[in-house]
Amino acid sequence: MLAQLLELRARSAGLEALRAAVEDGTSSESTLHACLKNQEWIFGGAYVAELARRQYTSDAILDIPLLRGDGSLHVVELKRANVKDLVIRRSGHLMLGAPAHHAVSQAQNYLRSMDENRAAILARHGVDTRRVSATVVIGHPGYVRGNVTRHEVAETLRTYNTHAVRIEVLTYETLLESATRMLALSSTKQGPDRTEEATS
Repeated sequence: MLAQLLELRARSAGLEALRAAVEDGTSSESTLHACLKNQEWIFGGAYVAELARRQYTSDAILDIPLLRGDGSLHVVELKRANVKDLVIRRSGHLMLGAPAHHAVSQAQNYLRSMDENRAAILARHGVDTRRVSATVVIGHPGYVRGNVTRHEVAETLRTYNTHAVRIEVLTYETLLESATRMLALSSTKQGPDRTEEATS
């Protein structure tokens, strides 16, 4: 019980550190990366570990390589939170801006490279990259300009992701909200009686 309580506290502290970095508009990609290092739980329960190796092909150094329970790879590509043109309005329609498209193209190239080298990667490192998928984490509605609301940012990304197959685009706000819900659920399962018992 004590170990579980300490783990919950560590996760809560890690989440608050990430939130503070996101809210600081000057935070670099490396700062955000440092906050997410070894915090695979933030991305959901499907991932069992963050892999130590970040390079599997000569032309791709991955930000966060995550291992699924079935031994397959999932790639997380991190960009800055302060992206003003994450969502733009053109001819009355909302769409992703250039920074998001560039990030998705980068992830596409990573996936292509790992698809092409699947057999060698599996033989050398024991990681299956067949049909590897990716998540791009970029931007935050609070930094978007042009009278685009939070709801409109979320709807634009939802529309984009509906038409995507192997790459999902998330904002840091969505990532934080999802992780906060997961942490609250874990705390509820721990239960007040068990928490008191663990600390006594």
